Amino acid sequence: LSNHMSNLLVQNIKHTNGTTAQTIDSAGRILYPARPHALVDLGGDASYPAVADGATLPFDNVVYETGGSNYDTSNYRYVAPITGLYQICFSTILEGVTTLNLHLRVNSGIVHRWYIADARHMTWTLMYYVNANDYFDLSHDTGASRNFYQDSTPTNRYTTVSYTLIG
Repeated sequence: LSNHMSNLLVQNIKHTNGTTAQTIDSAGRILYPARPHALVDLGGDASYPAVADGATLPFDNVVYETGGSNYDTSNYRYVAPITGLYQICFSTILEGVTTLNLHLRVNSGIVHRWYIADARHMTWTLMYYVNANDYFDLSHDTGASRNFYQDSTPTNRYTTVSYTLIG
């Protein structure tokens, strides 16, 4: 190890049964478990599937996931495996319409809203603190269905969301 690495204090947080629950270094980086992260998109070929007003956005393709299988493609929820601050990043392209009222929900309650008018593209990043086993999902209530662009080829991921534990 380099001098810098050997001088880092490592803290192991234990479960009540004595097993390591989390390891954090003196800089605040989570070393164990692997930093939970999921990147998901709307799977399928290039098209614009409709998402009904009030519906959860159907992210059904897990592109990449670390720290366990925390994203559920059957109910479109990311379950936080660890209490902490999560970074959520979202991007989409809409077909035809130019308005969208999007909600980030935690345990079915709206915690943040975004609205666009006169645009077909929305991108945002937010940090939100949750407890272990809380879940995130996205929905919209724009008054009618919206068509979100899907394409799961590696170079054409137009509608995506990612969830990453950052601390």
